[in-house]
Amino acid sequence: MNLSVQRWLSRFLRLVLLSVCLLASGVATFAQNNEIKLPAGLTLELVTKGLDGPTAFAFGPEGRIYFTQKSGAIRVFYNNKLLRENFLDLSSEVNHAYNRGLVGITLHPDFPRTPYVYLAYVYQPPEANGHKEGGARLSRVVRVSADPANLNQALPNSLVVLLGAGGTFEQIGNPDKSDSDPLTCQDADGKAVQDCLPVEGTAHQANMLRFGRDGVLYVGVGDGGEHGAAGLRAQDINSLSGKILRVNPLTGAGYSNNPFYDGNVNSNRSKVYALGLRNPFRFTFHPTTGELFIGDVGNSAWEEVNRGRAGNNFGWPCFEGAGLAATNPPCDQLQVTSNRHTPPIHVFAHTEGRVAVVGGDFYTGTLLPTEYRNAYFFGDYNTGEIWTMTLSDKSVQVRNFATKFSGVVQITAGPDGALYVLTVRGGALYRIR
Repeated sequence: MNLSVQRWLSRFLRLVLLSVCLLASGVATFAQNNEIKLPAGLTLELVTKGLDGPTAFAFGPEGRIYFTQKSGAIRVFYNNKLLRENFLDLSSEVNHAYNRGLVGITLHPDFPRTPYVYLAYVYQPPEANGHKEGGARLSRVVRVSADPANLNQALPNSLVVLLGAGGTFEQIGNPDKSDSDPLTCQDADGKAVQDCLPVEGTAHQANMLRFGRDGVLYVGVGDGGEHGAAGLRAQDINSLSGKILRVNPLTGAGYSNNPFYDGNVNSNRSKVYALGLRNPFRFTFHPTTGELFIGDVGNSAWEEVNRGRAGNNFGWPCFEGAGLAATNPPCDQLQVTSNRHTPPIHVFAHTEGRVAVVGGDFYTGTLLPTEYRNAYFFGDYNTGEIWTMTLSDKSVQVRNFATKFSGVVQITAGPDGALYVLTVRGGALYRIR
């Protein structure tokens, strides 16, 4: 990929900024609460603080909230307090260098009768211990079982790998250096290894987990890093990178009704639902149409909100924002053929400190004023701005909603009708009503 020195430097400096922000995430900044600005008539409440680098959360029964922490622990909020004992601690197999870590969680729709908790993280094989923490690694998506007698604890030895079982230490390209040759999860012929999720760089891992209305598990996977060839994996239908995957929540297999099914539910391409994404950090589904809404973190210039369905190609690394981003053979046909890629429905530039979109959720509750009902909420990680998007047949309208949720990593509508915002910098979960 022919990236200019200027673009590379811009991206490098932005990564440094994000890394510093995440490394500082354990420092609580609760004065932030006094700086957050909301529309008149709305109330901000602190649900809990004291989390150490929280990255994602999921609602459970009886008021429980399950949190992932970047370094590998899963915490539980229950009976209006953050429990001291972990639900589970995976820190021994989680690589949390820079922007990596344990960053995704969801519960089975039939939880706790089906007691599965799903997690996404950067995997540290035992053989990688002793190698430089920032070297290439792998991603995994796993499920663990909650103890039916105590939903605040995971059952010992219940972990099952759903995605990434093919990612062994032998598949890591350079365990001591990020974004360098040889590429991870690539065989001698340059083809993608089956069930292997590369993390060449210090971000762009498997991150978002969400169940669709069809009861199927959807997984957001980044392209794996800043290495030029790594970005091209987003266009390789036989690679799991740079995609939204649609898999069986019990086995991790694909489905025969997935758009690129090839007759084998276990092949990489049979698990792919949508492609051409750089780092789909949070996605959700439209409450009536079922369409995907994705916050895709940009490269040097633009952040994207994408809207699409099964089989859509969102263009990365050939397009960024509304314009061309790279010239190389895999992009040539995509750039000259109409309707081959799905452009974003909204973009914003890297200005005034904005650097990384955070996809959010549709609000379908009744606690917020009617103007926010059925609106899509999304934000920017660094500035902490949150916007609303409303859709009509002819237009997309984006409006300012809130500011100063610095380090926002998840925006989710809660089962109680409130809107919840998690901040990694403050180690806190907020509720808006």
